[in-house]
Amino acid sequence: MRRLDGKEKNNRLTITIIYDNEARGHELQTDWGFSCLVQAYGRKILFDTGARGDILFANMKKLHIDPGEIDEVFISHGHWDHIGGLADFLKINPVKVFIPGGVGQVIEVTDPRHHLMAS
Repeated sequence: MRRLDGKEKNNRLTITIIYDNEARGHELQTDWGFSCLVQAYGRKILFDTGARGDILFANMKKLHIDPGEIDEVFISHGHWDHIGGLADFLKINPVKVFIPGGVGQVIEVTDPRHHLMAS
């Protein structure tokens, strides 16, 4: 196996499923919802947060993912099973959150104290 230098590592795309209703390996907790970690260009983006923060954090721990190293969060849509863990996550790491506002619009949440609700 060839070692990647720093530049090559930053250009790789890695997607790690953290939260889903099915799990393969790592003895992850399953639950209705979804979350994954997208790593690309030296950035770590949490895509959705599942339904429950406790399950999100338990699975992150099993996968050796440090919530404090996440650079930003992107929410795909406002359903409870995709945003349920967001408030808990922001208590630990108050990063920028991107939420679709409608067709062709993305809302940027810069203050994690704002409450987010599905429309």
